[in-house]
Amino acid sequence: MQGLTYLVAAYAIVWVGLLAYLGVVMLRIRGVRTELAAVKELVREQQEKSS
Repeated sequence: MQGLTYLVAAYAIVWVGLLAYLGVVMLRIRGVRTELAAVKELVREQQEKSS
C-alpha cells in the first residue's frame, strides 16, 4: 500500500509540473503576441510614411 501512495504522489507532482509549465508557456505566448502587435503597428506606420 505504501507504493501506491508514492505512485499517487508522483502523478500529482507530474501534473502540477505540467500545469506550471503550461502556465509559463501561455505567459510567454501572450508576451510574443503583444510584441508582434507592436511590430505590426510600427510596420504600418512606416508604410504610411513612405506612401
